[in-house]
Amino acid sequence: MSREPSKSATIREIARRAGVSIASVSRALNGKPGLGDALRERILAISREIEYRPSAAARQLISGKGAVVGISLGRQEIELRPYYILLYQHLTLALHEQGMVPIFFAHDQTALLPERAGAAILLGEFPDDSRPAFLNARGVPFVRIGEPGEGFSVAPDDRHGLYLATRHLIEGGRRRIAFVGCELKLPHRQHRLKGYQGALAEAGLPERPISVPHVHDDALTGYRHLARLLSRLPEDASLPFDALVCETDELALGCLAALEDHGIAVPEQVAVTGFDDLPVLAADLTTVCQDIAVIATTGVTLLGEALAGKPPRHVSVAVALVVRQTG
Repeated sequence: MSREPSKSATIREIARRAGVSIASVSRALNGKPGLGDALRERILAISREIEYRPSAAARQLISGKGAVVGISLGRQEIELRPYYILLYQHLTLALHEQGMVPIFFAHDQTALLPERAGAAILLGEFPDDSRPAFLNARGVPFVRIGEPGEGFSVAPDDRHGLYLATRHLIEGGRRRIAFVGCELKLPHRQHRLKGYQGALAEAGLPERPISVPHVHDDALTGYRHLARLLSRLPEDASLPFDALVCETDELALGCLAALEDHGIAVPEQVAVTGFDDLPVLAADLTTVCQDIAVIATTGVTLLGEALAGKPPRHVSVAVALVVRQTG
């Protein structure tokens, strides 16, 4: 009587036993060049031993360029942001674990994607983003890491996260709560703003939006903008806010530096919250934690559904407020 295949057998386990990288296992399983015959056979033998079975998504991507998934950036500067670096790392791992081969496509390489990849994951949406229409016209299945819209998509529950952060500040006695975000007049930038607005509306408090320019360095932008605002206040004037709800951890860190430089105590005079819970950067920051690993694995699952021709859907990943020293 044969035993059932192990459900926990993954490409990561094969790599561990063979003493090689996940990328090497992926090449062996997909018949790609770059490995010696002896190493390839050892990897395949281990896969048979543990009865590895690729997922439905991996079976859709088993040969030719179909084994390649293009990870596409919408703007060149987002590759500099820690959040996107982490997301890219988790996506790469999740794809490798399913036997897929990820390839990075910068903003100006989108036209090459259909020639080199059988599917795509789109990061960094922006106004008038032409990538979904471009890929649809060429029959390339894709998943967006972003808000509900065209096709398959996955994103953290941004609105609820900012609602939680704002409610926390209100319950702590803050009444002059400002929201710091990039280009807040643009519709695609308002999903987090709406969570803040909802919490204030429930409490009957006025909105205090602070819109900063969108550049590649949120921390520097946040610092410069808030420092200018504080410098323009009369010496005897009270602060126009007692809390700052920031759209990202990086904006929050810039604001914290500006407050410190102006001798404003945090959280005694001004509480500060962020969003993302970035490792190291958010060590002392009250922030909204999103599970980047879950977003990545969910994106890969949705990619399998897209390849299988299933109806498009959006998945909203739960978030949680993490209270630390700044609020």
